[in-house]
Amino acid sequence: MLFDFCRRIVLTLVCLMLAGCASTPAYRFVDPGYDDTRYDGFIAYAAFTDLAIEAAFEQALCKRLLAAGHACTPMLDAAPPTREQDGASRHAASRASGAQASIVIELADMDSVSRRVIGQARPAYNVRVVDNADQRVAVQLAIESPAGARAAVSQQADALARQIVAALDQAALLYQRP
Repeated sequence: MLFDFCRRIVLTLVCLMLAGCASTPAYRFVDPGYDDTRYDGFIAYAAFTDLAIEAAFEQALCKRLLAAGHACTPMLDAAPPTREQDGASRHAASRASGAQASIVIELADMDSVSRRVIGQARPAYNVRVVDNADQRVAVQLAIESPAGARAAVSQQADALARQIVAALDQAALLYQRP
């Protein structure tokens, strides 16, 4: 009887944890000019100053996109940090990659009053999908961190990658193969 009680508690906690991850808000703004656009190939760029964190987020996103059947290249592979790193080199790498779109991940402004007070100082991300053909922002996502600041970087990166792919899928922006 004690075993059944403990099993029910563990199952309830697991369900609550999964529900918490699934219910994290992702606000999606799609430019009306891209309503009928579908993307299949991506370049992932995590615009962070720490290379290890940048690599973790880019690799996690590419792993999720590849698992969903889409091509993806981390920006650190397309524009390695052993070469000049600036906006022009990343822009050239994005164009040369053959990807249809670039996904740019940035940390939301943690110093803003709204983030400190309303967002309870939790990390959040601004994610832009840039159409590589015309170099315009097609999609803007605002995503709250489901993993929290105390989670390992790999957990935060994977949770965000899962949310990005889900948001793109819900917006019908991912090309579906027959």
